This record gives sequence, C-alpha cells and structure tokens, in this order.
Amino acid sequence: MASRDRTTSPTPARWLVAVLCVATLGACTSSHPSSAGSTPADSSPSTAATSAASAANLSSASTVPSAIAISSLAVPSPLVAAATPTPTPTPSPGPTTPPTPKPTPTKSAVPTPLLVQQLATVGNAQQVVIVTSSNWSTDVATLQTFEKDATGWRAVFPAMAAHIGRAGFSADKREGDLKTPAGKFGFGTMFGQQPSPGVKFPYRVADAKSVWVDDQSSPYYNTWREDVPLTEGEDLANKQSFGTAYAYAVDIAYNTNPVVKGKGSAIFLHVSTGGGTAGCVSIAQSQLLEVLQWLDPARAPIIVMGPTSVIRQY
Repeated sequence: MASRDRTTSPTPARWLVAVLCVATLGACTSSHPSSAGSTPADSSPSTAATSAASAANLSSASTVPSAIAISSLAVPSPLVAAATPTPTPTPSPGPTTPPTPKPTPTKSAVPTPLLVQQLATVGNAQQVVIVTSSNWSTDVATLQTFEKDATGWRAVFPAMAAHIGRAGFSADKREGDLKTPAGKFGFGTMFGQQPSPGVKFPYRVADAKSVWVDDQSSPYYNTWREDVPLTEGEDLANKQSFGTAYAYAVDIAYNTNPVVKGKGSAIFLHVSTGGGTAGCVSIAQSQLLEVLQWLDPARAPIIVMGPTSVIRQY
C-alpha cells in the first residue's frame, strides 16, 4: 500500500499541472461537444469514468512538457540587444584664422612739383606769375601765382581765368598781330585811371596827356610819354576806349631793353573786358587788385607766358 500511495499520489507540482490540463480540456470539450446535439445531461456513468481516466493519463503524460511550457511562459528569455558601439564624435574644425599677411612696403607718393618748379629757370625771382593756354591760337588762358619763402615754393592765389590776345600766343610777336608774346618777362610801372590801390610798385595815375607810344616810326616807341600827340599811341586816360581795361594795370616789360621797333608795344596785365585782347593779359578786377598788391619789386617778380606745351622751356 505504501508503494502504491507513493506511485499514485501526485506531487503538488503535478496537481497544479493536472488541474491546468483538466481545466484546459474541460474548456475544449465544453467548446467542442463530441457529437452534435449532445449535452452534459446525456453523458452516461461509463462515459464519465472514461473521461476521468483519460484526464488522469493526460495529466501523467503531460507533466513534463506542461511544466516546461509554464516555465517558458513564466520566465521569458530576456532579449539581449546587440551591443552597438557609440561612435566617438569627431570635433568639427573651428573657423581657421588665415595668417596675417605681411604688409607690403609701399613707396610714399612723390608729390607732383608745382608748375613754377618745372620751369627751366626763374633766376633770382621769388614771385612768379605764370599764364598758360591749351594751344597757340586760343585767347582763353589761366593765370597762376607762386611765391618762394624759407620752406620753398608755394601757390599764392587760386588759379584765375584769364584772356590773352585774340589771336593767341606768339613766339615771334609783331606790332598789331593781336597776339600775346610768349616768354619770360619782368614788370614795369603800375598805373591806372583810378588812384593807387595800395601797391608796392611805383604807381602812376593816367591824365589827359598820358600816351603809350605804339608808332613804330617814333623815337619813343613802346614807352610812356606826356609830351607827344595822342595820335602816336594809346590815350591811357580815355575812359571811352580804356575806362574798364585801364582802371588798374601793370606794364609787362616786353620789348623794353632794348626796344626793337615793330616787335610789339603796350603789353599790359589789366582788367578783363570779357574777351580776347589786342595782345595784353586780362583778369577780373578783384583778382587783379590782389595780384597788384601782392607783387613786390624787392622780390624780383617775373611773368612767364605761353601754351602749356612749351611753358616748361622758359
């Protein structure tokens, strides 16, 4: 009896498995009846006994696999993720600072010499007036003023618009050709129909007898005279003819030493009348007064005249 009890008495685990299997089988048989139209009330005692025996056999046969199944359900195998190495981030290069270029040594710009410094020679002059034009035939010109002091040459006044002879410049001036002589000259007497504006040069006020002789046959050619007929030259006090031009003026010392008859006379720097002259140089009255007051005989001033293309040869 002891041997039988040991064999047939199920262990607690087997009971649990048997109960689960019976419950499962019962659910299956209740869901799927063995024959159509059968009900639990129709089952006979023998059928019940047979079912019980089948259940016992099923319990015994299914003990190990069911335990394995339950074990599998109760303790699922963990999913082990493949170890993926975390990539080491590569630091992105920061902005590259270009090397500072070495400064290229630059040559200091050499200032362009003043026009007066480009002339062939000015002798001992410390004041220079330069009159230039774009070509030989135009009567439109520019007048510039320069002065030399302890530091060198400098421009004095801004460049001034000027007029010259109606026929332009000439390197071979002739009486009555309406041209202004090109070259380098000094200054003579300052004069005018108006009182002296306060100049350093000797100044003469023209009167009724004042004549600048332009008669080539006269022994007084190209000089100021008070004792000759007015017909021998320009009536300097004639307001109708020279009231504007000779309000203020200075003699340009052209053809003076020696005087050559027929080479031209009465070449002045005077007040502009708005156009070309008979051979003189003219600028606006306000500018002329500035120039006359600035000129100083003690500084040996000169005037240089000619087209820009040849002015540097003087």
